[in-house]
Amino acid sequence: MSKIQIMGILNVTPDSFFDGQGDQYMDNVDEYTRKLSQDLCKADIIDIGAESTRPGSLRISVKEEINRLSIIKDKISLFDHLKYSIDTYKYEVAKYALDNGFCMINDIYAGQYDDRILKLCSNKNVPIVLMHMKGNPYNMQKNTSYDSVIDDIMFFFKNRTEVAIKSGIPHENIIIDPGIGFGKSLKDNYRIIKSIPKLKELGFKILIGLSRKSFLDIDKNIAPDKRLEESIAMNAISAVNGADILRVHDVNASLKALKTVESYINC
Repeated sequence: MSKIQIMGILNVTPDSFFDGQGDQYMDNVDEYTRKLSQDLCKADIIDIGAESTRPGSLRISVKEEINRLSIIKDKISLFDHLKYSIDTYKYEVAKYALDNGFCMINDIYAGQYDDRILKLCSNKNVPIVLMHMKGNPYNMQKNTSYDSVIDDIMFFFKNRTEVAIKSGIPHENIIIDPGIGFGKSLKDNYRIIKSIPKLKELGFKILIGLSRKSFLDIDKNIAPDKRLEESIAMNAISAVNGADILRVHDVNASLKALKTVESYINC
C-alpha cells in the first residue's frame, strides 16, 4: 500500500466550527506560527482556509479572503519547507495562493463555482481536491435526503473527474473527497466511510475529512473540542478502508494512531 498522508488544518477565520479565532483572529498571528512549528509541522501537507464553510456559514468576498491570507503570508514563508494547500473555491484566491508558495487546491465545489480553477490547476500542474456537496455551506444541512448517497457520489465524481481531465489536469493530480458532513445525514457519513472501497473503484486518491465533526457526537452533547478520540477512531477505520489522505485538526495524535493502523494493514 502507498503511504497514507496526513493533511493538517489551519483556519484563518473568526468563525470555523472548531478552531475559529473569534473577532480577535487578526491579533493572533503569532498563534499561527506556534501551530505551524509545533502542531502542524509533521503533516504531509497543511490545508489553509480563509473562509469558513461550516453549516450555515455565508460567503465572504474575494478581497476579504485574500486579506486574511495576507495576514499570515510572512509567517508561513518562515516554514517554506512545508507544503501548503489552499482551501478555496474562488479562482482569484486560488491564484493568489499558488503565486505565494501554495502547491495544491482544495475546492469544496469541485470546480463548479468557477471552472477557471480547473484550468489554473492544469497550467500550474498542481493537485486539486474535488469534493462532493449537496447545496452550499449555508443550506447544505437543510435537505440531506438521497435515493442512494453512494450512487449519487459515484455519479458526481464520474462527471467531475471527466471535466477535470478534459481541462488538462493529469489523472494523478486529481483527488476526490466524498464530503463528510457536507449535505449528509449522520448515517450517510457512516455509509460513506464504510463505502470507501467502492469509491476507490473510480481510480482516484480519496481524501476523508471528518475531524471533530458533529456526526461523531453520539451523545448529542459533546462540543467539537471533546471529539478527539472519536475522530481518531473513525480516521483509523477510514485508513483501513482505503483512504489515501486524512484531513485532521490533530496532526500529532493522528500520526501516532496511523503508525498502528499501517502496521496492521501491512502485516
